[in-house]
Amino acid sequence: MTQAATPVDYLGLGRQLAGLLGASLGGASGDAMKELARAYDPSATEARISAEVFIFHKYLIVQACVGAFPESHVEWVIGGLFAALNEKATGLECSQERQNAMEQMWQMRAKQFDTPFTKDREHFLDEAADPTYWKQSITRFCQNVSELEHPPDIWAGGKGPSHEASQCVTASIDRLVSAMSEMNRLHFSHFV
Repeated sequence: MTQAATPVDYLGLGRQLAGLLGASLGGASGDAMKELARAYDPSATEARISAEVFIFHKYLIVQACVGAFPESHVEWVIGGLFAALNEKATGLECSQERQNAMEQMWQMRAKQFDTPFTKDREHFLDEAADPTYWKQSITRFCQNVSELEHPPDIWAGGKGPSHEASQCVTASIDRLVSAMSEMNRLHFSHFV
C-alpha cells in the first residue's frame, strides 16, 4: 500500500514567493530598474515607475516558477502567489473596479513580456552570448514606463543604467532560481 502524498500548501508557497518578490523590489534589481526608468524618461512619475517595476519583477517570479517547480504544480504555485498578493492588497481597500483594472494591466504586461523574455532567455542560455542579458525585456520595461516618440538608445555606450539593470536582473533571477529550487526540494521531493 502506498502512502498518500502530503498535500502541498500552495498559499504558503505563494507567501514565500511574495516575500521573494518583496526582496527583489527592495533590492538592487528594483533600485536599478527604477534608476533606469528615471534615466529613460525623467518626466515619468514615481507611481508609474514603481508600478512598472512591480509588474516586471512579478513577471520574473512567474517565469522562474515555470522552470523551478514540477510542471503539474506550476499553475497551483502561481495561483498561491496571486492569492498571497491579493491577501496583502486586501488592506488597501481597492474597489472591485480598481482590482479589475490592475488584473487587466497585469495580463496586458505579461503578454507584452512573453516574446522578449523568451528571446532573452535563449540568449542567456547561449554560452557564446555576450554577458549583457535581458536586453529586450528591459527595453520593453522602458517602453511600458513611457512610450516616447524618440526613445533614447539605452544600450549605447557600453555602461550605464541599462547595463547595471541587466547585471542586477541577472543576479536577481539567479537568487530566485536558487530559492525556488530549495522550495521545490522541500515541498515536492516526495513527488519524484
